[in-house]
Amino acid sequence: MSSSNSPEVLQQKLKEMIAEEFSISIDKLTPEATVESLGIDSLGLIDFMFKVEDELGVDMPDSRTPLLTLADVYAEIAKATPRAVKG
Repeated sequence: MSSSNSPEVLQQKLKEMIAEEFSISIDKLTPEATVESLGIDSLGLIDFMFKVEDELGVDMPDSRTPLLTLADVYAEIAKATPRAVKG
């Protein structure tokens, strides 16, 4: 398995996407940071998830899991990208 499919690489890519999409400094994007504390509203998060689908070529499941922290966001996206979590 190449290192480009590792969970760490996926998380870094997502951080970069979030930083760009929401104009947030990447150093503030810790896993425990809440979506609310970063000023990301629910519509913005939904729109971002669609962009993740397009960018990564994945289909996000229609989940009812609340995405309260960035760790939640990373975990939800990792579910749709099994190469990133299976080694």
